[in-house]
Amino acid sequence: MEYEKEESFESMAKISADTVINGMKWRYATKAFDGTRTLAQQDRDALLATLRLAPSSYGLQPWKFVVVDDPGIRRSLGALVPANKPKIEDCALFVVLARRTLTSAEDVSHHVDMLQAERNLPSETIQPLRDMVIQSVKRKEAAALDNWNARQVYVALGCALTAAAMLEIDACPMEGVDPLGFDEMLGLTGTDFTTTVGIAFGYRDENDPFASFPRTRRPIEDVIKAV
Repeated sequence: MEYEKEESFESMAKISADTVINGMKWRYATKAFDGTRTLAQQDRDALLATLRLAPSSYGLQPWKFVVVDDPGIRRSLGALVPANKPKIEDCALFVVLARRTLTSAEDVSHHVDMLQAERNLPSETIQPLRDMVIQSVKRKEAAALDNWNARQVYVALGCALTAAAMLEIDACPMEGVDPLGFDEMLGLTGTDFTTTVGIAFGYRDENDPFASFPRTRRPIEDVIKAV
């Protein structure tokens, strides 16, 4: 799959500003998915690659993305959150975004070791970064670290929502989850990770009335300030 390939960079065609704006105007938090439609493999791969390639503080990537394809597990997850059950069951791709609950010095060192190997850097060059990030992590209380990691997961969520809009794939971010119940169902209980938020991808049901509702946003002067 594309998101499993080795890192490489290729020049890309620039999309227009109108394409970006129109994509964001087109998207909405889809309330009903067409359960008969599936994603093309390349689109599925692109969405998962977007999650994997999302930025995070210091590049630590304190997350795990659980792709739930099994219909039985989806039904069980849906039973835990009845309000979101149809979306979980009918979407073409359902992903649970989990965060690392505690980032340790060992986690930091593992990340820095990868940087050193991939960039072929001498130890003395990378050591200041290792020390700085470890000290930054150590200064945070456990609750602050957990909250910090959760915010990183939301960065990945935003990237995935935007990528879906550019691909004209419908999506619905889902905070209506049962973290403890989801952790148990997905094998996260007792690990370093816990459920934070879900995201459903697919194609809107033609009978979803929310698709035709106008987007309601505050005036630009209320939310954008230039200084």
